[in-house]
Amino acid sequence: MAAFGLGWRALVVAVVAGARAAVAEPQSEECSDAPVLLQTTRTSPKEDSVLPAEEDPVVAAVTALNPEMWFAMPKEARHKQCIEQQYDLASMPRASVIVPYLHEDLGLMKKFVGSLIGNTPESLLEDILFVDDANEYGQSHAKELRSLHPKVKVHHNAERVGLTHSKVIGTEQTSAPVIVFLEPHCLANRQWLEPLLTQLLASRKSVAVPIVDVLPEETPDKYVYAGSFYGGFDWTLTFKWAGSASERNASYTSPDPFDMPALSGGLLAMWRDWWEESGTYDEQMTEWGGENIEMSLRIWRCGGTIVAVPCSRVGHMFRKSRPYSFHGEAATRNTKRLAAVWLPDKMERVVKSAPALRDMSDVGDVSKRVALREKLGCKNMDWYMQTIYPELDKED
Repeated sequence: MAAFGLGWRALVVAVVAGARAAVAEPQSEECSDAPVLLQTTRTSPKEDSVLPAEEDPVVAAVTALNPEMWFAMPKEARHKQCIEQQYDLASMPRASVIVPYLHEDLGLMKKFVGSLIGNTPESLLEDILFVDDANEYGQSHAKELRSLHPKVKVHHNAERVGLTHSKVIGTEQTSAPVIVFLEPHCLANRQWLEPLLTQLLASRKSVAVPIVDVLPEETPDKYVYAGSFYGGFDWTLTFKWAGSASERNASYTSPDPFDMPALSGGLLAMWRDWWEESGTYDEQMTEWGGENIEMSLRIWRCGGTIVAVPCSRVGHMFRKSRPYSFHGEAATRNTKRLAAVWLPDKMERVVKSAPALRDMSDVGDVSKRVALREKLGCKNMDWYMQTIYPELDKED
């Protein structure tokens, strides 16, 4: 990856994370597989990846509203073109930010809210909706979250329905023309939203995704800028960071947006009407796992695009373990469902790589998803492999 300028002295080498060993037991969390941080070098031990609070006027303004929203502002390391870009805010739509959560750290959530309030123009942020997925008493944090800012709302699920369905519920509880899915262990960098909205204004059927930077779990107030990697998957239908944008396209120029064959998972923005028209999520998928690959195939094959926008950056904490119970069989069944709908003619290659997907007896009724595929006039998998993700053909 290219080093970032503008005072950024730490050279971060992000590499492609390997595929998970077993489909039945995913190893990563909701926003699949981080680009792995292999090496960090500094020219001075005094340098850091965040600014002291007293040096940043945005953080000062946020804490003046509510000291509980303090967050560590990342040092400026965006591309020069991103910094200099001017946006016509009056022409941009408002967005609802939807954030499902289960057993999350309240301190991280407060900082996340502070970064959203501080780094998002007020005119563009309709609301921040946390979807409480049936947290136990003492872990909901609903009162504390609502007290942070008037734009913060909390919806409580009476029973746990999982990350995927919680997102669907969140869209039903909000009304802004643009929906944004984020996660509670994130930090929004400067001007994170405007570039995503610019991409959506250029294409109604785009799904726009930020570059996912890294919040180290051991030092969450640090911020590590990642490279411009594109998402893909293999025949186990497991997401992976497949390579850099420049490796895929020799003529690529940073910080131009670039195509993403597959979504990593939890961070994206799209028009509400396209979300609904394209079929939201498969509501028979439970917990999480597989929904990102299902959505990727559906969007690309049914007339849309998925575009990474390097001027939009969101830090994400990739955790070593989940703070909640997760059932691997749920992810396996989800993956079977996406295969049954979107890859029926490629099952031989799928099962060869993932024998756990051979038995489809528990997949359930997929007739509605098949009918959606037919209604949208979606292209076949061969088209996707030839036009969008030819690298997949080499994955056997």
